[in-house]
Amino acid sequence: MLKKLAACIMVMAIAVAFMPTSAFAGSKTVKMTASNKVVINGDYAYCAGASGIYKVKVKKGKATSIKRLVKNNEVFGAYSYYDAMKKKGKYLYYREGGEGTVGYINRVNVSSGKQKSLAMIGFQGDYVIKGKKIYYYKYDEESDNPPKREMKLNGKNKKKSSKKAVLKTRTSNEPGYTVKIREKGDYVRDYLETPKGTYYLGKAKIW
Repeated sequence: MLKKLAACIMVMAIAVAFMPTSAFAGSKTVKMTASNKVVINGDYAYCAGASGIYKVKVKKGKATSIKRLVKNNEVFGAYSYYDAMKKKGKYLYYREGGEGTVGYINRVNVSSGKQKSLAMIGFQGDYVIKGKKIYYYKYDEESDNPPKREMKLNGKNKKKSSKKAVLKTRTSNEPGYTVKIREKGDYVRDYLETPKGTYYLGKAKIW
């Protein structure tokens, strides 16, 4: 009996030794797909433009109401500092960049408009929402290999992580939707394009 048990253990050990490393790598990697321009969720489209992030009620491709959730007070040109948007629960999570190398993971309550900055990251650094945690890379200006971190969805309980965050982005999670930014004179204007038309969102003065 002991010989049979030992033989079984030996077979299992050999099988594990020759198992592809990718079988283990999967547990060390968390992935997410986010939208840079538009997130469609239920009856609403969340739109990232140069002047901020907008919540737009959409019915059959037509915008019926528009509310700005996040206002950008420092507009420098016809491009958006907001991208990698992901809707989870009552919050829209997004990445905010800037003129330098530093970026941030933020979230905004889509009902109240209350905003919160959750963590500092490198410019366009990857982050992933998985379950009740956010995995990301802490900004470190001294290193080309920023440390891996994880935190709760509200930004609390930050700590080291063994998980590698892999972020994939797209324009929108629904085909036919995007945001166009047009610069004219001292202002930029944001427009939501849908399969049914183009809708003005708002504007901001260029600094």
